[in-house]
Amino acid sequence: MTEVIKASVGDSYGSEIRAIRTRFDKLSKGDVAILRRCKTADEIALEGTYWRIGSSFAHKQSNLAQVVLLFPLASQQNAKAKRFSFGRFLSRKLGEEAGAALRFRRLIDCRDPDELAHRLRGIIRLACSDGSPVDWGELGTDILWFFAPNNRVRRRWAQDFYSPESPVKSPEQVTIVHS
Repeated sequence: MTEVIKASVGDSYGSEIRAIRTRFDKLSKGDVAILRRCKTADEIALEGTYWRIGSSFAHKQSNLAQVVLLFPLASQQNAKAKRFSFGRFLSRKLGEEAGAALRFRRLIDCRDPDELAHRLRGIIRLACSDGSPVDWGELGTDILWFFAPNNRVRRRWAQDFYSPESPVKSPEQVTIVHS
């Protein structure tokens, strides 16, 4: 049976993740330091701070810890900014050199959540070294859907990375098909 999930689900995930990021931004320096020292999503999920900021969404989405693990690496993009594309963002920030393409290729070839978190840590740290923000709602939703059988997230990231002038679809144009 094929289940079609409208973009509104992705939008609600994005809103939830942005709200969690807002709660993360309000944490004390000590609580942020606790989460920053975590090396894996499993370590994040063992921290009370994670459960306080993740609230009920953390109970529904077991992979949310993968997203929160990356929060310390980049700030939240302004809500009024244009639609965020992680592939396009990486293309702009990493440039055209062969090393950038290799890093990106290794990222989209990830086969498990731990490898994805490891690759994302390195690439986000590099891309955001100048203080550039990301849209955690968009990126977080992509991380949650990264291993969907249809590879939609990987294909979109690749299209936007290798063809930076390609249009970013509006939420109404995107349909997530999940088998």
